[in-house]
Amino acid sequence: MFGKKKSQPEQPTQSQSIDGANVVGSQVQMTQSGRDATANQAGNLAAQQQGLTGGDVVKLLEELETTVKAAKLPADQEEEALDYLKSAKREAKREDADKDTVAKNLKRVGDALETADKATQVWDKAQEVFKNIAPWLGGAAKFLSF
Repeated sequence: MFGKKKSQPEQPTQSQSIDGANVVGSQVQMTQSGRDATANQAGNLAAQQQGLTGGDVVKLLEELETTVKAAKLPADQEEEALDYLKSAKREAKREDADKDTVAKNLKRVGDALETADKATQVWDKAQEVFKNIAPWLGGAAKFLSF
């Protein structure tokens, strides 16, 4: 009774893996009730941002600018969209770009284009650009609605 140590059953090893997921601005936590838990979380911000640089963002915005100019929108809507695009491009060019400012200007671009006509090619291009830029914007992408 005193000489023998009661052996405990071996704990089963458990593993949980999530592949192919893109998690931005949040934390993943997994545990099992009543068990020891080890959580490892690794992320590469640059990979999450798809390697976009400010220069890449400017190029995408220039593509959108070309599309807006070619769309034959009413003059006031075109002017409004181009003004906000210009501001977004200027900010994205900065080494310490304020991504909230870029995102807010892009929201205004979207608002101007959305009122023109969601069915136009320019609106489709704007949505494509916004989706491509969203990872670079990180948390500031919350300002965009697409």
